[in-house]
Amino acid sequence: MAWVNWSRKPADGNDDRGALGADLNAGRVRATYGRASRNKLFLLEDPHIDLPLAISLEKRTPDVGRAALAVSRKLPHTMCVNYLPQLGQVFEWKHARQTYNADGLVSLALERLAKATSTNSGLSLALPSYLSVPQVTRLLIIAEKLKLRIRGTACTPLALAAERATHFLNAPRPDESGDGSGIHRAFGATSVLIIDVDDHALTASVVRIAEAEVRMLATASFPRLGSKIWRERLLDTLADRCVRLCRRDPRDNADTEQMLFDQLEETIDRARTGQRVSINVRSANWFQDLIHAPADLDAFCAPLARQAAEEIKNLLLTATDNEPPETVWLTHDAGRMPGLAATLHQHMTERTSVRVLHPEATAAAVANLNERWDAAELPRTHLDTVIVLPHRQDPRLLPKAPPPNSGVHNKNMIL
Repeated sequence: MAWVNWSRKPADGNDDRGALGADLNAGRVRATYGRASRNKLFLLEDPHIDLPLAISLEKRTPDVGRAALAVSRKLPHTMCVNYLPQLGQVFEWKHARQTYNADGLVSLALERLAKATSTNSGLSLALPSYLSVPQVTRLLIIAEKLKLRIRGTACTPLALAAERATHFLNAPRPDESGDGSGIHRAFGATSVLIIDVDDHALTASVVRIAEAEVRMLATASFPRLGSKIWRERLLDTLADRCVRLCRRDPRDNADTEQMLFDQLEETIDRARTGQRVSINVRSANWFQDLIHAPADLDAFCAPLARQAAEEIKNLLLTATDNEPPETVWLTHDAGRMPGLAATLHQHMTERTSVRVLHPEATAAAVANLNERWDAAELPRTHLDTVIVLPHRQDPRLLPKAPPPNSGVHNKNMIL
């Protein structure tokens, strides 16, 4: 696939604030600067780092972002969500006199992204692995029309693997020789499992890391395990809990359902850090406080976590000839799903570590590919099969590896 809008023309110096890397999926986009700026997060919807891709058609001019999410339960018939996977397909969203297909909605979202990044010299994109090459081509055509300067695109698992490959291959490994030497350094090829979740699906990818390249071995997406399904399960379980306590159902009223929905993200984040959560549900005639321990949310989502572990197990059986991966990396979005990391930890072998990456990990990984695209070290195509690595240096000359995660799950798991 040839680049649609690749340009060697430098940006206007007065407007150049550096190139960005953006982690774009079906639910949101997140951006960071490159390594020279220490992968600093870019505020796409100040003061928030993420720009939700939800779109509301309630008004004459569509709302994109949190303004749309604020009415997603009050006015669900006006909402356009999960349209990125529908690129190029015959599917329409209609409300009043407005009609949009997926291409039109992606154009609205990228227009908002273009405005937020207008003072930057370019943008590289990390995209979900379930997008096909024709869909990526359509995305780039839309970006070109909006004058969004795309430097390159790569699928999320390969970008993450390429970012960590050198340090991973040179990292100390447990002693497997039995000679009591403690640790050894292994430079041979190894496989890693990368888990990501967005509104559309849970995606599991097996990537082979070698000294010369990182290569996709297998990838699979499971729409029935997307983050939207997890949120719906939490909302329904919390609403049922409210019914048992006070005989009132928040879902009977649009305002109370919206109030409950608006607290879900903070509830998930607090539970993930081990804090008790208190959810307030208020209406004109009644109120109820729902207090839960972090383990309660894991229990609510346990069926989804077990299903995810089973699907991933089946993928590994076919992709690695029953050879366990060296490590499992969960993106920040996947690690937030209640109980998912802990369940995967239980289903992995003793030699496989399970880690949850920082929120900016994917965006930073693709941002750090900008220099290689500019130097023509990488092909001007969507990188969804293989990424060639730079020539390996002496490990003693390498910088220290960045902290791999904000919460680590291994055989001595820290929640």
